[in-house]
Amino acid sequence: MKKYISLVIGILAIINIAYGFANDQQSGSIFGIEMNIWAYRSVWAVIAIISFTDFYKATKKR
Repeated sequence: MKKYISLVIGILAIINIAYGFANDQQSGSIFGIEMNIWAYRSVWAVIAIISFTDFYKATKKR
């Protein structure tokens, strides 16, 4: 079950990054902290990479 949660989080992170590009945002907010859009996208990209890596490792375990 945990591996599917990682997959969902990774997919949501990719959607969030795409949404940021589609709406041409100038800044983003994570946990109420306003930041530069590129830092915002970088944080979400790291979350996506970690989530997909965790999913891959959990899949390979079986």
